[in-house]
Amino acid sequence: VNNDKINPRDVGEKELCQVLCAYRLFLPFAGITVSSRESESFRNGITKICATKVSAGVSTGIGDHEEKYEGKEDADVGDDRSFDKMYQDMERGGLQPVLNDYIYV
Repeated sequence: VNNDKINPRDVGEKELCQVLCAYRLFLPFAGITVSSRESESFRNGITKICATKVSAGVSTGIGDHEEKYEGKEDADVGDDRSFDKMYQDMERGGLQPVLNDYIYV
């Protein structure tokens, strides 16, 4: 790794975990959502620590829906597990997934 090009303000998984844990400590009733842009291993860990909501089986790229219609796939997604796989992984991790397919506004 070329250290000349590393931005000291970059937020990696370690820093993101620290921030989310701080939110959980100081805002115990706040909802914390983790998108599928994060890696599978990060999401598996953070759901056990402080996340209250995670997405699964969704399109995450800018213009991603259009690209999928055209047969192109976005390689930037961190966690591309299907909904079923995410659900099974959460159960294997000792969690009880609660589903929501609607949002009241």
